[in-house]
Amino acid sequence: MLEFKIVEKEEYVPNIHKFVVSVPKIAQKTQPGQFILVMADEKSERIPLTLADWDPISGTITFFVQELGLSTTKMAYMEVQDSFYSIVGPLGKPAYLAKFGTVVTSGGCFGLGGIYSITKGLKELDNQIISILEAKNESLLYFEDEFQEISDEVIFVTGDGSKGTKGHIYDVLEDIISTQKREIDHIKVIGCNVMMSKVAKLTKELGNIPTYATVSSIMVDGTGMCGACRLTYDGKTKFACVDGPEFDAHKIDWDELIGVRNTAYIREESLSLQNFSPQCKSLAKFLEKNIEKGSV
Repeated sequence: MLEFKIVEKEEYVPNIHKFVVSVPKIAQKTQPGQFILVMADEKSERIPLTLADWDPISGTITFFVQELGLSTTKMAYMEVQDSFYSIVGPLGKPAYLAKFGTVVTSGGCFGLGGIYSITKGLKELDNQIISILEAKNESLLYFEDEFQEISDEVIFVTGDGSKGTKGHIYDVLEDIISTQKREIDHIKVIGCNVMMSKVAKLTKELGNIPTYATVSSIMVDGTGMCGACRLTYDGKTKFACVDGPEFDAHKIDWDELIGVRNTAYIREESLSLQNFSPQCKSLAKFLEKNIEKGSV
């Protein structure tokens, strides 16, 4: 049986943990934009996580976990030399990469890790890269030096204005396109579905700029058999695990994805957190409070 041993683990910023895990077979085959399904133990959910980086020589993969639900909380408690129960991958189709010209790659919160490999792949194809990194405040930004190394320009945006521009990714994009009149040939975005939907709406209105989003969706088996990750795309049913996870953001039914799909099990997740540990009650209350907002 494979061990899936943790060789590095660090809480980069509050509640967001970086894992480097030994999985040679995955490290040798992964391409930018693909994901893995991770189980902390045999009773955990299968959590889909976009790979941030990998090293075929050392046989390691790197991914970030945002501590939010019960299964990700279990992962947060793990340490170096511990082993995950299961890691399956690489799954999904690779991101659409080509020499587009000037490309904006944008990531918010947990999306900062996920957009990194895509940004790196686009730079290797000689694109001009503008990276927009978003977080609620300066203390939640991470991987900043890594993005500086592979980007021609890095723009920071925070909800409270503690670093860079105050606002969100779509505010910065609107300024770049409408006010600065800069030509953007392609846009990539990873983060919460609410943010990505607003980016999609904006870029469609501002000239139908090609925009691709990596969908954050509930998954179970990762092979298209269970149907949990289905979404309506260009009027047809698609599955994020096998048809994505990256899609043309202008063709996604965001209202359905945000209001129906991703909020289906939040109450159950809240109850499982409270049963797991009294320390998780505040997190459970946060989940319940944000059910109607569609922001988790």
